[in-house]
Amino acid sequence: MSVLDRFRLDGRTAILTGVGPGVGEHVARAYAELGANVVISARSQDRLDVIAADINAAGKGRALAIAADAGRKADLERLVTSARDAFGPIHIIFNNAAAGVIYAADGGLGANTDEVWQTAMDVNVMATWRLAELTESDMKAHGKGSIISVQSCGGFTPIPPAVAYGVSKAALLFLVRELAKTQAPHTRVNCLCVGSMSPDGQEADIHKGLGLAQRNAIKRFGAADEAVGAAILLASDASSYTTGSTVFTEGGRVGTIS
Repeated sequence: MSVLDRFRLDGRTAILTGVGPGVGEHVARAYAELGANVVISARSQDRLDVIAADINAAGKGRALAIAADAGRKADLERLVTSARDAFGPIHIIFNNAAAGVIYAADGGLGANTDEVWQTAMDVNVMATWRLAELTESDMKAHGKGSIISVQSCGGFTPIPPAVAYGVSKAALLFLVRELAKTQAPHTRVNCLCVGSMSPDGQEADIHKGLGLAQRNAIKRFGAADEAVGAAILLASDASSYTTGSTVFTEGGRVGTIS
């Protein structure tokens, strides 16, 4: 096998949550370009249909669009069943859906209501657990499973007032380490920590005034496609000896804290 062949995903089936105009969309397109069949999900169907149509028109990996809420177990069960029915056993899970971010303008710490806490835990933590459970039989059978959960800088350093979000992301970090131990050797489980990113690398209105780019060593926002290389690495045989780890694509924000 050549070096580049290790990054191929031919014939594998990938489920991606939280697919929209950002990291999820870029990763879905990349996986399909490398030969994977991708099942893309988010709560809204419209954008999913556009992405799936583009992927299918490219004539490489195939795509199926399924509207689903990652925080609902029944939706995840339906998502996995639909993916299996369409493309066979599941090989890759890319957990990109996220919830629970609170900004100062939302009302400060008090905005972390019980509902926000529950949603943050369901989407940011339990979705990874549930999808691991739902696909374990597939991955145990073929022995090439890869679960990738998108981590946040907020899981490593406090970003008040988003307390529920930060705590849930910290919990996700440990869940990934637990799953890496219990799912081995048939499934590798890792985190991909993305930092201040936007679809086009420009600061979004909701981020203005927070100085996020200045917290990074690289001193700029990242473009969503800058996370693609790491997402391919973790999904493919190129990282066959990597599990329980976190790959950082955050401009040095966590790695250069001082």
